[in-house]
Amino acid sequence: MPVNYLTLTQEIKKLGEQSLQRSVRLSENLNICRELLRQNASQTRLLEQKVEEAVARDSGIRCAKPCGENLDTHRTAQSSDELCTILAADGSQITPNAHEPVLFGLVNVGIFRMPLNAGGIPEEFIESELLYDDRLYANGGLISEDFIALQRDVREREKLAELVDHERQLGEAAPIITLTDGPLELYHEPRMDKQFGVMFARYLDALDRLSLLGAVTAGYVDRPRADLVVRLLELVEAGSTAEALDERPFTGVTDLNLFEDLLAPGERSAVFELQSSSTKSYSGKKALHFFYLNVGRQQKSAIARVEIPAWVAEDAPSLDLLQHVLVDQAHTLGSRPYPYPLLRAHEIAVVKLDDRDQLTQRIEQELLQQGFDPFEKSNKQSGKESEPRTRN
Repeated sequence: MPVNYLTLTQEIKKLGEQSLQRSVRLSENLNICRELLRQNASQTRLLEQKVEEAVARDSGIRCAKPCGENLDTHRTAQSSDELCTILAADGSQITPNAHEPVLFGLVNVGIFRMPLNAGGIPEEFIESELLYDDRLYANGGLISEDFIALQRDVREREKLAELVDHERQLGEAAPIITLTDGPLELYHEPRMDKQFGVMFARYLDALDRLSLLGAVTAGYVDRPRADLVVRLLELVEAGSTAEALDERPFTGVTDLNLFEDLLAPGERSAVFELQSSSTKSYSGKKALHFFYLNVGRQQKSAIARVEIPAWVAEDAPSLDLLQHVLVDQAHTLGSRPYPYPLLRAHEIAVVKLDDRDQLTQRIEQELLQQGFDPFEKSNKQSGKESEPRTRN
């Protein structure tokens, strides 16, 4: 038996009892947040000052910062017949495993190109990058899963910039929307690592290229769990002392909870600037912003957070077009609203177990042809893959 359920019985019972209490507490706090949102909806300049004062005391504070639109904004998606092209990117990876016969890594990036015009034919692009030898090591040790994920995120944006550049060189003047799954803000540790600095510089360069090429760039976060706007409302309640800033009276309430009743299907929230420890790294046109979007139907809300750079946030036509396209493409999947191009990009990029096994076999064969015998699997790995033991 993999889990000792006998010892967990009391904990499970306790969890159930506390869940009801927690639900009541969260409901009360959510109502307070809604009232604070209503009362301070038009006080955007005052709230900006609140955030600036908080940042002066703690530069790492993470919250939403108003950009002029009222907090209770709920803007309907504007219908648009404007021709545009969607480039959606997603990636997957293989992390090197020292217990396998051969040591390698892989970064796989898939791009789905979807022209939104009559007769436009979707296209697929895939880039597979093998990591081996010196590329497997950083700081004297084997590269981590986190660092490979960082390479994947960077390569997604670089590939998008390359394809947008190609479109422009072919004379494409219509808007090009680039989509990635997840936030635009990179969040990989260790941030002080030298290799991180190199990769982060490449990431910022890709964003600069997308800006110069006029791409409508966005990161799509499905079912977000952040409390960025809720944290802003906590600052409204907090006093002026540093100790007060550490208080989190609404812990557990998320922005999703706050906006799922405020936003009707197809509507977006106000656009906010993202205040975080990485704010200074994304300066000028790259400054990160976001809004919440209800891509659901009348029967059921489906809230997403859409992260955008300043060059998109400050351009009303681009913002309207992005909102319209995301809502339209999310409805393509019916009862499970999610932008269709991003789903297709995922299907293109995903590396399955069979792919990994086949790649391992091909590398082993090449090593044998070169006169090298691959290592055997470690005893630990062999034990994991052996048949489960049974009692006599």
